[in-house]
Amino acid sequence: MVFPIAQSKTKQKAERRVLIISRRIKSVTSWVKHLLKKEIKIPEDLAKGAVVCEILNKLCPSLIEEFDADPKNVISRTENWKKINAGLIKCAIPQSELINPVLASQELANSQITYFLLKLKHRAKRLRVAPESVVKKVAKKEARIRKRFALKKERKIEALRERTMGAIRAAKYNRKYKKDRKKRIMLHRKAEKKGNFYVPPEPKLAFVMRLRGVNGVPPKQRKILQLFRLRQIHNGVFVRLTKATLNMLKVIEPYVAIGYPSVRTIRALLVKRGYAKINGQRIPLTSNKVIARALGRYKIKTLDDLIWQIVTIGRHFAKCNRFLWPFKMNSPRGGYKKSKLRHFVEGGAAGNRMGMINRLIRRCL
Repeated sequence: MVFPIAQSKTKQKAERRVLIISRRIKSVTSWVKHLLKKEIKIPEDLAKGAVVCEILNKLCPSLIEEFDADPKNVISRTENWKKINAGLIKCAIPQSELINPVLASQELANSQITYFLLKLKHRAKRLRVAPESVVKKVAKKEARIRKRFALKKERKIEALRERTMGAIRAAKYNRKYKKDRKKRIMLHRKAEKKGNFYVPPEPKLAFVMRLRGVNGVPPKQRKILQLFRLRQIHNGVFVRLTKATLNMLKVIEPYVAIGYPSVRTIRALLVKRGYAKINGQRIPLTSNKVIARALGRYKIKTLDDLIWQIVTIGRHFAKCNRFLWPFKMNSPRGGYKKSKLRHFVEGGAAGNRMGMINRLIRRCL
């Protein structure tokens, strides 16, 4: 459905365009009549190229020595336009202003020809053959412009390709997450139906957040906190759970909150609090370019690739974790329940809270 206001605006634009074109044709016709002392028909006579050749010869004598004054077919017209372009190049006219010979001969560039003649009218009363150095300079400038535009177009296509591939990979990861979740639910129901218990595999990833400052932390625990890059209060990092890291986490358990984050929580952390460490600088993860520049050689180019490596403890987890700056979290909204000094089991905040770390992280974001 087209609304009356939109329809009237479209009609006004069309009428304005027709008026502008008619004014151009009128101005070019009067100028050519005064220059060649004869009447011409626009655009029929211009498409042949002979009239334009006469105009150029009038402005610059003997610029186009031989041309077909009455071309009978498209091939002759195209040859005329090729000679016109060659003459204009001698006058140091940029190639971007030249007209395509094939389109001009088929009357598909009439408005472009009219506009070119209008510019020629306002440019000067005479054309001059430019020195070879000037022609070369103009050609080099045009080549640089074409190269820049081609590079810009190539980058645009590459960015579109990357976005498409990123969307495809994100959909693939989402399917895998959904499949794993359905598999766990199915195994749980299957065990429940048989009167058994389903014991899920031990988690491989933990999120560790420091709860206490420098005061009251012994040197040994302080050193382990620095190894985990937890140098400030409310700093958080991802940790791969191995025998060595589990033993270290047991030592610093009274000073940190430990838990197993979900995919949704990991995504929220990276989107809201994610910063990259590049050349010792803290760079926000505002686009996939930051990730691709640092981890592209490991085929990690998007945020979804980074999340997949962290969730699954992939092959390049260590590089991804080193790439991420420790998360600087806020104090939890509503504060801690009783005390940070008590264990989570006793109603405090310290220690391992397993899957309930997701609630704490959401309150700290």
